[in-house]
Amino acid sequence: MAQGSPVRRRHLVSQLKRLRAQTRLSQEEVSRRMGWEAGKIVRIETGKFIRLNSADVSELCRLYGASDALREELVEIAKAARLQKPWWFQYKDVNAVAFYGLEHEAAKIQEYTVGLVPGLFQHPDYVEALITRGHTPDEAERARLTEIRLQRHRNVLERDEPPRIWMILDESCLRCAVGGAPVMETQLRHLLELAARPTFDIQVLPHSKGMSQNYGFSVLTFDETDRAVYVDVPPRGIFFEDTDDLLEHERIFDHLKAAALSPAESQDFLTKLLNEYKVT
Repeated sequence: MAQGSPVRRRHLVSQLKRLRAQTRLSQEEVSRRMGWEAGKIVRIETGKFIRLNSADVSELCRLYGASDALREELVEIAKAARLQKPWWFQYKDVNAVAFYGLEHEAAKIQEYTVGLVPGLFQHPDYVEALITRGHTPDEAERARLTEIRLQRHRNVLERDEPPRIWMILDESCLRCAVGGAPVMETQLRHLLELAARPTFDIQVLPHSKGMSQNYGFSVLTFDETDRAVYVDVPPRGIFFEDTDDLLEHERIFDHLKAAALSPAESQDFLTKLLNEYKVT
Protein backbone atom coordinates (compact mmCIF):
# COMPACT_ATOMS: atom_id res chain seq x y z
CA MET A 1 0.00 0.00 0.00
CA ALA A 2 1.39 3.40 -0.97
CA GLN A 3 2.96 5.39 1.85
CA GLY A 4 0.86 8.40 0.92
CA SER A 5 -2.45 6.53 0.93
CA PRO A 6 -5.30 7.58 3.25
CA VAL A 7 -4.90 4.46 5.35
CA ARG A 8 -1.19 5.12 5.89
CA ARG A 9 -2.02 8.66 6.94
CA ARG A 10 -4.57 7.23 9.35
CA HIS A 11 -1.85 4.95 10.70
CA LEU A 12 0.39 7.97 11.19
CA VAL A 13 -2.27 9.89 13.11
CA SER A 14 -3.24 6.90 15.25
CA GLN A 15 0.41 6.24 16.15
CA LEU A 16 0.93 9.86 17.20
CA LYS A 17 -2.20 9.72 19.38
CA ARG A 18 -1.05 6.43 20.92
CA LEU A 19 2.43 7.77 21.66
CA ARG A 20 1.04 10.90 23.33
CA ALA A 21 -1.31 8.77 25.45
CA GLN A 22 1.63 6.62 26.58
CA THR A 23 3.56 9.66 27.75
CA ARG A 24 0.44 10.95 29.60
CA LEU A 25 0.97 14.37 28.08
CA SER A 26 -2.13 16.49 27.50
CA GLN A 27 -2.71 18.22 24.20
CA GLU A 28 -2.14 21.54 25.95
CA GLU A 29 1.22 20.39 27.31
CA VAL A 30 2.32 19.13 23.89
CA SER A 31 1.33 22.44 22.30
CA ARG A 32 3.32 24.34 24.92
CA ARG A 33 6.45 22.22 24.50
CA MET A 34 6.26 22.38 20.72
CA GLY A 35 5.61 26.13 20.71
CA TRP A 36 2.37 25.68 18.77
CA GLU A 37 -0.96 27.43 18.98
CA ALA A 38 -3.45 25.37 20.98
CA GLY A 39 -5.52 24.02 18.09
CA LYS A 40 -2.72 22.53 16.00
CA ILE A 41 -2.30 19.25 17.89
CA VAL A 42 -6.09 18.86 17.96
CA ARG A 43 -6.24 19.20 14.17
CA ILE A 44 -3.40 16.71 13.76
CA GLU A 45 -5.07 14.12 16.00
CA THR A 46 -8.45 14.52 14.31
CA GLY A 47 -6.96 14.08 10.84
CA LYS A 48 -7.62 17.65 9.71
CA PHE A 49 -4.10 17.99 8.29
CA ILE A 50 -4.05 16.35 4.87
CA ARG A 51 -0.27 16.69 4.53
CA LEU A 52 1.65 16.72 7.79
CA ASN A 53 5.03 18.40 8.06
CA SER A 54 7.66 15.66 8.40
CA ALA A 55 9.76 17.87 10.71
CA ASP A 56 6.78 18.24 13.06
CA VAL A 57 6.26 14.48 13.04
CA SER A 58 9.93 13.90 13.85
CA GLU A 59 9.86 16.36 16.76
CA LEU A 60 6.65 14.85 18.15
CA CYS A 61 8.26 11.39 18.05
CA ARG A 62 11.28 12.70 19.95
CA LEU A 63 9.02 14.36 22.51
CA TYR A 64 7.08 11.13 22.96
CA GLY A 65 10.20 8.97 23.23
CA ALA A 66 9.39 6.88 20.14
CA SER A 67 11.96 4.40 18.89
CA ASP A 68 14.19 5.47 16.01
CA ALA A 69 12.60 2.83 13.77
CA LEU A 70 9.06 4.06 14.45
CA ARG A 71 10.11 7.69 14.06
CA GLU A 72 11.68 6.96 10.68
CA GLU A 73 8.57 5.06 9.55
CA LEU A 74 6.20 7.88 10.51
CA VAL A 75 8.44 10.56 9.00
CA GLU A 76 8.49 8.65 5.69
CA ILE A 77 4.68 8.46 5.71
CA ALA A 78 4.49 12.20 6.33
CA LYS A 79 6.90 12.90 3.47
CA ALA A 80 4.95 10.66 1.09
CA ALA A 81 1.67 12.28 2.09
CA ARG A 82 3.02 15.69 1.07
CA LEU A 83 4.12 14.39 -2.32
CA GLN A 84 1.08 12.27 -3.20
CA LYS A 85 -2.17 14.18 -3.24
CA PRO A 86 -5.24 11.92 -2.85
CA TRP A 87 -7.43 11.53 -5.97
CA TRP A 88 -10.26 13.55 -4.46
CA PHE A 89 -7.96 16.51 -3.71
CA GLN A 90 -8.54 17.87 -7.22
CA TYR A 91 -12.24 18.22 -6.38
CA LYS A 92 -11.87 20.31 -3.24
CA ASP A 93 -13.60 23.14 -5.07
CA VAL A 94 -16.84 21.12 -4.91
CA ASN A 95 -16.52 20.01 -1.30
CA ALA A 96 -14.93 16.58 -1.78
CA VAL A 97 -14.33 14.85 1.54
CA ALA A 98 -11.50 12.72 2.90
CA PHE A 99 -14.03 9.90 3.36
CA TYR A 100 -13.72 9.17 -0.37
CA GLY A 101 -10.06 8.30 0.05
CA LEU A 102 -10.66 6.10 3.06
CA GLU A 103 -13.54 4.38 1.30
CA HIS A 104 -11.18 3.62 -1.58
CA GLU A 105 -8.71 1.90 0.79
CA ALA A 106 -11.27 -0.09 2.81
CA ALA A 107 -11.19 -3.89 2.59
CA LYS A 108 -14.80 -4.13 3.82
CA ILE A 109 -17.67 -1.63 3.87
CA GLN A 110 -20.86 -2.19 5.87
CA GLU A 111 -23.37 0.57 5.22
CA TYR A 112 -26.91 1.38 6.24
CA THR A 113 -28.53 4.15 4.27
CA VAL A 114 -31.81 5.99 4.63
CA GLY A 115 -33.65 8.47 2.38
CA LEU A 116 -31.58 8.14 -0.81
CA VAL A 117 -29.78 5.37 -2.67
CA PRO A 118 -26.22 5.29 -1.25
CA GLY A 119 -23.63 7.23 -3.21
CA LEU A 120 -21.55 4.22 -4.22
CA PHE A 121 -24.54 2.49 -5.77
CA GLN A 122 -26.07 5.47 -7.60
CA HIS A 123 -26.48 5.10 -11.36
CA PRO A 124 -25.15 8.08 -13.39
CA ASP A 125 -28.73 9.04 -14.38
CA TYR A 126 -29.68 9.08 -10.68
CA VAL A 127 -26.61 11.18 -9.87
CA GLU A 128 -27.51 13.74 -12.52
CA ALA A 129 -31.13 13.86 -11.34
CA LEU A 130 -30.00 14.44 -7.76
CA ILE A 131 -27.68 17.27 -8.70
CA THR A 132 -30.23 18.86 -11.03
CA ARG A 133 -32.86 18.99 -8.29
CA GLY A 134 -30.41 20.70 -5.91
CA HIS A 135 -29.47 24.31 -5.38
CA THR A 136 -26.47 24.51 -7.71
CA PRO A 137 -27.36 26.94 -10.51
CA ASP A 138 -23.89 26.93 -12.08
CA GLU A 139 -23.71 24.35 -14.88
CA ALA A 140 -19.93 23.89 -14.60
CA GLU A 141 -20.19 23.19 -10.87
CA ARG A 142 -22.98 20.66 -11.48
CA ALA A 143 -20.71 18.93 -13.99
CA ARG A 144 -17.89 18.78 -11.43
CA LEU A 145 -20.23 17.32 -8.81
CA THR A 146 -21.30 14.63 -11.26
CA GLU A 147 -17.70 13.93 -12.25
CA ILE A 148 -16.49 13.36 -8.69
CA ARG A 149 -19.31 10.93 -7.95
CA LEU A 150 -18.57 8.87 -11.03
CA GLN A 151 -14.85 8.97 -10.23
CA ARG A 152 -15.69 7.70 -6.76
CA HIS A 153 -17.57 4.75 -8.29
CA ARG A 154 -14.61 3.84 -10.49
CA ASN A 155 -12.08 4.11 -7.67
CA VAL A 156 -14.02 1.79 -5.35
CA LEU A 157 -16.29 -0.50 -7.35
CA GLU A 158 -14.07 -1.04 -10.38
CA ARG A 159 -10.65 -1.33 -8.74
CA ASP A 160 -8.67 -4.56 -9.18
CA GLU A 161 -9.68 -5.87 -5.77
CA PRO A 162 -12.97 -4.20 -4.81
CA PRO A 163 -13.97 -4.14 -1.15
CA ARG A 164 -16.43 -6.58 0.36
CA ILE A 165 -19.62 -4.51 0.55
CA TRP A 166 -22.70 -5.27 2.64
CA MET A 167 -25.36 -2.64 1.99
CA ILE A 168 -28.66 -2.33 3.85
CA LEU A 169 -31.14 -0.08 2.05
CA ASP A 170 -33.97 1.38 4.07
CA GLU A 171 -37.15 1.18 2.00
CA SER A 172 -37.28 4.99 2.02
CA CYS A 173 -34.26 4.96 -0.34
CA LEU A 174 -36.33 3.19 -2.95
CA ARG A 175 -39.56 5.13 -2.49
CA CYS A 176 -38.08 8.59 -3.04
CA ALA A 177 -38.62 8.89 -6.80
CA VAL A 178 -35.52 10.90 -7.71
CA GLY A 179 -35.82 11.92 -11.37
CA GLY A 180 -39.21 10.27 -11.73
CA ALA A 181 -40.16 6.74 -12.77
CA PRO A 182 -37.73 6.37 -15.74
CA VAL A 183 -34.68 7.22 -13.62
CA MET A 184 -35.84 5.01 -10.76
CA GLU A 185 -36.38 2.09 -13.14
CA THR A 186 -32.80 2.50 -14.37
CA GLN A 187 -31.52 2.83 -10.80
CA LEU A 188 -33.28 -0.33 -9.62
CA ARG A 189 -31.89 -2.29 -12.56
CA HIS A 190 -28.46 -1.01 -11.56
CA LEU A 191 -28.96 -2.24 -7.99
CA LEU A 192 -29.97 -5.67 -9.25
CA GLU A 193 -26.83 -5.83 -11.40
CA LEU A 194 -24.67 -4.88 -8.42
CA ALA A 195 -26.41 -7.43 -6.20
CA ALA A 196 -25.31 -10.14 -8.63
CA ARG A 197 -21.62 -9.39 -8.03
CA PRO A 198 -19.91 -11.96 -5.78
CA THR A 199 -18.39 -9.38 -3.39
CA PHE A 200 -21.58 -7.37 -2.85
CA ASP A 201 -24.61 -8.12 -0.67
CA ILE A 202 -27.69 -5.92 -0.74
CA GLN A 203 -30.55 -6.17 1.73
CA VAL A 204 -33.73 -4.12 1.85
CA LEU A 205 -35.18 -3.11 5.21
CA PRO A 206 -38.96 -2.76 4.65
CA HIS A 207 -40.99 -0.16 6.49
CA SER A 208 -43.15 -2.99 7.82
CA LYS A 209 -40.26 -4.15 10.04
CA GLY A 210 -40.36 -0.92 12.05
CA MET A 211 -36.57 -0.89 12.39
CA SER A 212 -35.57 2.26 10.46
CA GLN A 213 -32.87 4.41 12.00
CA ASN A 214 -32.88 8.20 11.75
CA TYR A 215 -29.42 8.40 10.18
CA GLY A 216 -27.21 6.37 7.88
CA PHE A 217 -23.67 5.24 8.63
CA SER A 218 -20.76 3.23 7.26
CA VAL A 219 -18.44 0.86 9.13
CA LEU A 220 -15.10 0.78 7.30
CA THR A 221 -12.65 -2.04 7.93
CA PHE A 222 -9.07 -1.56 6.71
CA ASP A 223 -7.47 -4.51 8.48
CA GLU A 224 -8.09 -6.59 11.60
CA THR A 225 -7.06 -3.78 13.93
CA ASP A 226 -8.06 -0.66 12.00
CA ARG A 227 -11.72 0.31 11.66
CA ALA A 228 -13.77 3.47 11.64
CA VAL A 229 -17.41 4.55 11.58
CA TYR A 230 -18.49 7.37 9.30
CA VAL A 231 -21.78 9.24 9.66
CA ASP A 232 -22.67 11.26 6.56
CA VAL A 233 -23.89 14.58 7.97
CA PRO A 234 -23.18 18.13 6.71
CA PRO A 235 -20.82 19.66 6.08
CA ARG A 236 -18.12 16.94 5.90
CA GLY A 237 -19.40 14.05 7.97
CA ILE A 238 -18.24 12.70 11.33
CA PHE A 239 -15.76 9.92 12.05
CA PHE A 240 -15.84 7.70 15.15
CA GLU A 241 -12.88 5.53 16.06
CA ASP A 242 -13.35 4.77 19.76
CA THR A 243 -13.97 1.13 20.57
CA ASP A 244 -17.34 1.83 22.21
CA ASP A 245 -18.59 3.76 19.17
CA LEU A 246 -17.41 1.03 16.82
CA LEU A 247 -19.05 -1.72 18.84
CA GLU A 248 -22.31 0.23 19.14
CA HIS A 249 -22.59 0.77 15.39
CA GLU A 250 -21.66 -2.83 14.65
CA ARG A 251 -24.40 -3.92 17.06
CA ILE A 252 -26.92 -1.65 15.31
CA PHE A 253 -25.83 -2.97 11.92
CA ASP A 254 -26.26 -6.58 13.07
CA HIS A 255 -29.80 -5.84 14.27
CA LEU A 256 -30.67 -4.12 10.98
CA LYS A 257 -29.21 -7.03 9.01
CA ALA A 258 -31.27 -9.52 11.01
CA ALA A 259 -34.48 -7.51 10.49
CA ALA A 260 -33.96 -6.88 6.77
CA LEU A 261 -35.05 -9.14 3.96
CA SER A 262 -32.48 -11.74 2.94
CA PRO A 263 -30.35 -10.89 -0.12
CA ALA A 264 -32.53 -13.18 -2.29
CA GLU A 265 -35.77 -11.71 -0.89
CA SER A 266 -34.33 -8.25 -1.39
CA GLN A 267 -33.74 -8.94 -5.08
CA ASP A 268 -37.38 -10.03 -5.36
CA PHE A 269 -38.43 -6.81 -3.60
CA LEU A 270 -36.33 -4.71 -6.00
CA THR A 271 -37.77 -6.54 -9.01
CA LYS A 272 -41.34 -5.99 -7.81
CA LEU A 273 -40.68 -2.30 -7.19
CA LEU A 274 -39.00 -1.97 -10.58
CA ASN A 275 -42.17 -3.26 -12.21
CA GLU A 276 -44.19 -0.69 -10.26
CA TYR A 277 -42.02 2.10 -11.62
CA LYS A 278 -42.39 0.68 -15.14
CA VAL A 279 -46.18 0.88 -14.82
CA THR A 280 -46.09 4.42 -13.45
